[in-house]
Amino acid sequence: MRKRIWIPLVIVLAVCLLLLFRAKQPQRSATSQPGEALTNQPSQPEPAKAVENRPVPSTARTTAIPPVAVAPAAKTTASNEAAAILAAWQTPIEFYGKVIDEKSNAVAGVQVNFNWVETPTESGNRQTNTESDAEGLFSLQGQRGPNLSVTISKEGYYPASGGARYGPFGNPDFTPDARNPVVFQLRKKGAGASLVAMKRNYGIPRDGTPVAIDLVSGASVTGENGNLIVRCWTNDQGKQSGEKYDWRCVVTVPGGGVVLTDEELALLAPEIGYKPTAEINMPADTQGWKDEVDLKFYYRLADGRYGRMTFSMIAGGQHFCMIDSVLNPTGSRNLEPMEVKSQGTAPPPGGTAPPPGVRAVIPEFK
Repeated sequence: MRKRIWIPLVIVLAVCLLLLFRAKQPQRSATSQPGEALTNQPSQPEPAKAVENRPVPSTARTTAIPPVAVAPAAKTTASNEAAAILAAWQTPIEFYGKVIDEKSNAVAGVQVNFNWVETPTESGNRQTNTESDAEGLFSLQGQRGPNLSVTISKEGYYPASGGARYGPFGNPDFTPDARNPVVFQLRKKGAGASLVAMKRNYGIPRDGTPVAIDLVSGASVTGENGNLIVRCWTNDQGKQSGEKYDWRCVVTVPGGGVVLTDEELALLAPEIGYKPTAEINMPADTQGWKDEVDLKFYYRLADGRYGRMTFSMIAGGQHFCMIDSVLNPTGSRNLEPMEVKSQGTAPPPGGTAPPPGVRAVIPEFK
């Protein structure tokens, strides 16, 4: 009887001990099981994956934590940029100018017009007027903005314009100085001449075939009758839009010559310095390459007559040139137009009204 009781008791005790031992084993978290964390991996993880599940040292965990001050730093940067923009628009305007004539004499009583933008809105435009004093001086203070434009005019003189930009958006090197004012030069109008003006477009071949032009009539003529010859070599065949190419253009005045100039008012042709040709040379690898170039020059014809011209060559596409020329038919070097009162006539169709005292040839495409 005792043996029957002892055997079941031993069995129950063994089961209790087993349950107690299993209860003390640590439970694995779900995320620590490779099969569950990487659902697309095979049941037997690759050895390399075991590295990913190794405990990270405390030092590595510390450096891996992203900084928490990113948002405040971005806010600070945006705030600084906004403050810089506002400061530029609030730059104090202080400007000193002086007006002289072509002989460097001070000009008094000149009408001066100031224009500036106080705020970056349509309602921020500002303007005011003043006059130059006996020494040709004028100034503007007490206003704010990042730029200033100045226009000056006086009856009997050709008008002029200029100005200055301020602050980080303009010219940071500009410093207003009452003892060193910005100089504006007016040119006094002289005795004008009756000039022949011509504005016209001409198609130009790409293979160097010459185009002869009569600068009096504006007509395309045979080579021996032309007083301006245009030749151009352009290698743009097969080129895509925006792709660079080699091109060259030569302008010749047979028996005469040209003198390049950058004068704003080219009113008196020089006596000497004329060369037979002016050239535009634009290889594809030229820094600052472009397909449209302007040449401004005085010219002297074979018969001794003088003129001035702006020659514009537009290479590629339709491939043509534009000529804006005035010629004194008397042989005088005076290229200043005669000032006449406007009759209120409309400009010719397809063109603009010529300067006072200039007879114009109606522009057309040849």
